[in-house]
Amino acid sequence: MISLKSLLKTVKDAKITQPKEGVNTSLDARIQVEGYGVMTRKQLQGSIQRYIAEVAKYLRSGQTGKAYSALYNQKVLKSFLEADLKHNGE
Repeated sequence: MISLKSLLKTVKDAKITQPKEGVNTSLDARIQVEGYGVMTRKQLQGSIQRYIAEVAKYLRSGQTGKAYSALYNQKVLKSFLEADLKHNGE
């Protein structure tokens, strides 16, 4: 039987390590984005960050019309977010 003390010591010593090269992680998963194509999850998250940064730039400069257009008239951001949420299981 494993004692609680030894189990806690093992848990404290455990560390999250970076994946070795060539090992697949959840960010390496290939995702089909409807109407856009296939990309890795890491590329998808990078694209989402770029779109959000673009919207933030418009809002900082007071161009609310362009920010609205970037958020609602372009369906790409919505597709990217939906694909990432589906992959997360949310």
